[in-house]
Amino acid sequence: MSMRYPAGFISAFYDPLKNPDAPTIGTATEGNASASVTFTAPANVGGSAITSYTVVSSPSGITGTGASSPITVSGLSNGTAYTFKVFATNSYGPSALSAASNSVTPVAPPSVIGQAYGGGYYAGQIGVSSVATHYLIVGPAASAQNISIKWKNAATDTPGAASVIDGPQNTADMVADGNATVYPAAHFCNNLVTGGQTDWYMPAKNELEVCYYNLKPGTSGNDAGDGINPNAVPARASGYSGGTPATNPAQTSAAAFQTGGAEAFTVNYYWSSTEFSSANGNLQGFTTGDQYPSGYIKTGDFHLRAVRRVAV
Repeated sequence: MSMRYPAGFISAFYDPLKNPDAPTIGTATEGNASASVTFTAPANVGGSAITSYTVVSSPSGITGTGASSPITVSGLSNGTAYTFKVFATNSYGPSALSAASNSVTPVAPPSVIGQAYGGGYYAGQIGVSSVATHYLIVGPAASAQNISIKWKNAATDTPGAASVIDGPQNTADMVADGNATVYPAAHFCNNLVTGGQTDWYMPAKNELEVCYYNLKPGTSGNDAGDGINPNAVPARASGYSGGTPATNPAQTSAAAFQTGGAEAFTVNYYWSSTEFSSANGNLQGFTTGDQYPSGYIKTGDFHLRAVRRVAV
């Protein structure tokens, strides 16, 4: 439940010998009249275990409370920019406030595939069992696309980059060593600042497939052997239709994403952040939708398009 947070409340009760240290702020992501805020728990929990965390907005002092990261703050005003701080509470009271998060501006949800939204363009919804959890946003072609980049500089194993839906975590695992020469594609997405946003990442396999399904650039027939995606909304339990022109999916109705359009995916193969094997990465074709989980060594040069997600 959201509530107003009175200024000066924490400082009146804070005791560094008993209260926990402040959490470390992470990233805020906008939603519809809401924001999701990540943070890291403090190493020092004080004199007793932490019982809750509270995220506080600025302006307005609107709060969201939970037991762990992330926490959603609801009741925000669409079109207003907010930053957030978080504090931890144990039986002795609250910690000091964390540093402020990045600034986000909640917005009404997108409704049309290809519409400008969230620093890029709306590509569809992702979720679990046909229940949407996020809007998927494709970055602008001029800044968020790379037409020749390697997945990795060696055909070796990458622990942690196995999720077919959690592109942010795959990307974080690859960039954790801070060496951009090892994982060029992941670092390209992670370092991207465009459209006023900084939380771009390398899409996971099922996220990238949603981009193809909804933003297919051309009229070619589809590869009927691919297209099953439990994380699409609605989920797809069967493959694409064949035939030319195909209908499942058909060429996108978003003109800017059709072949020759300013935002169109190139009719080629794009890297996902999902590892297939120690030597190979997963690729998504944008001609017929064919997916190649093997035979494409990570050191090969293929296309890449950064994405971001906004909580539903």
